Amino acid sequence: MKLNIINGKSGCGKSTYLFNKIKEIIDKDSKIYIITPEQFSFTAEKKLLEVVDNGAVINAEVLTFSRMAYRVINELGNNLKNIEGYGKSMLIYDILDNSKKDLKFLGKNMQNVELIGRSITEFKKHNVTVEKLNDVAGNVEDKYLKAKLEDIRIYI
Repeated sequence: MKLNIINGKSGCGKSTYLFNKIKEIIDKDSKIYIITPEQFSFTAEKKLLEVVDNGAVINAEVLTFSRMAYRVINELGNNLKNIEGYGKSMLIYDILDNSKKDLKFLGKNMQNVELIGRSITEFKKHNVTVEKLNDVAGNVEDKYLKAKLEDIRIYI
């Protein structure tokens, strides 16, 4: 399998070229999946039906990214698990270790790992974004709080 990149201006025939290539592959009895963004799936299905000779497509399928992910998880099984507790702490500790030169206040001790873990959970729960942290950090006068906020926004 190889990767081909087709680029060009709008209206220059990229889609027509691709669907003609797809028709050639379909005619060779090969299975093909057309993966498209959600907003292009209907157009892709319509275009696919236009390029095939008999109007029926058995060995080609248009999939959106989310539908493809759903199918992969169903076929392979859902072995995906959220990182919890110790795994999250290990990641935070590693991030602290790798970015210690950029930090003004936080170090890589376990108290700060727990502080950042709790902060990330609370920020997600209350929809605190990096932009909101930047706004608050810019208006804070307490230098210790400002340093903490500037360090914590690295991890969101």
